[in-house]
Amino acid sequence: MTRVYSHPNPAIAHLVRNRLQQAGIVAVVNGEAFGRGMGEVPPMAAWSEVWVGDGAALADVEAVVAEVTAEPDEAPVSWTCPTCDTLVDGTFAVCWSCGTFAPDAA
Repeated sequence: MTRVYSHPNPAIAHLVRNRLQQAGIVAVVNGEAFGRGMGEVPPMAAWSEVWVGDGAALADVEAVVAEVTAEPDEAPVSWTCPTCDTLVDGTFAVCWSCGTFAPDAA
């Protein structure tokens, strides 16, 4: 087995493991219970770890891990509703005030 990823949040480790499994790579999460020992053990020793079998192609594994952990390219841009002139946060595709779809989301 080879450790390919670790994170203090077990949920993130499980996201990585799930995506690896979707790609056909056998993976497991170890150490999620160690988080309860924070303060008693060194912090990094309490992180959850994702491990893959020795037969896994590490280049494929690294590509999947990079895909899952990549930051978004850019922040969504706010838009002005063409119907009611309300400024809407770019993470929304529908105006919260009148229900009109964003111009590029229709």
